[in-house]
Amino acid sequence: MKKILKILFVLILGINVGYYFSNNKIFNVFDQSYKAFQVGVYTDISIANTYKSKYNNAIVVKDNELYRVYVAILKDDKNIKDMCSYLNRNNVEYYIRNVEIKDKNLKNKIKEYESIMNSDSQIVFLEVNKMIMESYEESL
Repeated sequence: MKKILKILFVLILGINVGYYFSNNKIFNVFDQSYKAFQVGVYTDISIANTYKSKYNNAIVVKDNELYRVYVAILKDDKNIKDMCSYLNRNNVEYYIRNVEIKDKNLKNKIKEYESIMNSDSQIVFLEVNKMIMESYEESL
């Protein structure tokens, strides 16, 4: 009976500890996913480039047979929320996609740029986003 109680205790403790860590985003340190704000997806590169020209900072990314138009790629939750607010205020329809970035230098640049983005200035926010998009495009 004591053995069963010990096992149940350890099991319950393990479930509670796992629940606590997963809800407190402790494991997000290992999350390599970035959020790309996609404003269009096309099968024709010329149409994608035409659509890209409607947006400052937009880039076209080839994904198999598709050309995706991104206006931002972010990881920081506050910056993601701010970008959503900005795009919604400007009536821009977008879709958020998870993208993986493997290039360590690019990851470091984005991290550095995003720390600057956290200022309250929209001009700074948009200029830093431009730098992130240029860096991402260069890494392709």
